[in-house]
Amino acid sequence: MPVEILMPALSPTMTEGKLFKWLKEEGDTIEPGDAVAEIETDKATMEVEAVDSGVLQKILVAEETEGVPVNTPIALLAVDGEDNGALSDNQSERGAQAPAKEAKEIIEPIQNELNSKNSQRKPSATGTSTQTVREALRDAMAEEMRVDDSVFVMGEEVAEYEGAYKVTQGLLKEFGDKRVIDTPITEHGFAGLGVGAAFGNLKPVIEFMTFNFAMQAMDQIINSAAKTLYMSGGQMGCPIVFRGPN
Repeated sequence: MPVEILMPALSPTMTEGKLFKWLKEEGDTIEPGDAVAEIETDKATMEVEAVDSGVLQKILVAEETEGVPVNTPIALLAVDGEDNGALSDNQSERGAQAPAKEAKEIIEPIQNELNSKNSQRKPSATGTSTQTVREALRDAMAEEMRVDDSVFVMGEEVAEYEGAYKVTQGLLKEFGDKRVIDTPITEHGFAGLGVGAAFGNLKPVIEFMTFNFAMQAMDQIINSAAKTLYMSGGQMGCPIVFRGPN
């Protein structure tokens, strides 16, 4: 039975998206982590990554298709050891019509397996470990959060969605919603909350979804966080981290 590649939910509020471009063709060999397609939303264009190895058997949704509901099958992957022959009539007719319940039953075990793999470091022959940049960022934050209860993470989609780019994956489950906090889309506001928390002896990690949005919070970053140590004659520090991709 081929594995269905589904239209992903790239944010908690996303219900549909545009299949912008296929990065693989039918018949191509796929490895876990390979980018197979680009999905466009009102916020960004992101890649869909394969979680299984196999052969891209059938593309179900064409490029430039708009309004594709999340959890809709967009392609079929013949996993290793399966026949990559023609699809049955039943499979072809299903296309993008799989019920949401069935799609959820398919995607959850795959996502759980992916989360498990991402949480494990793989030692190399040299004795070091190999991991992605986002895994390294997550592990660094988790390490500090385990040894210091005053460290917490705050930003847009860092909790329930596990980060817009999955940098905070698994942190909500481990540390709870008091230390991994979703915010509204208001950079000036939550940056200011973080600065105030730092003045109150907490140690916030403030995540901007992309770092250019930090410009919205520049008054807080420069005039509140950076200058206060000097303006207070060394009496008030601001132990805070601002981070995000760019």
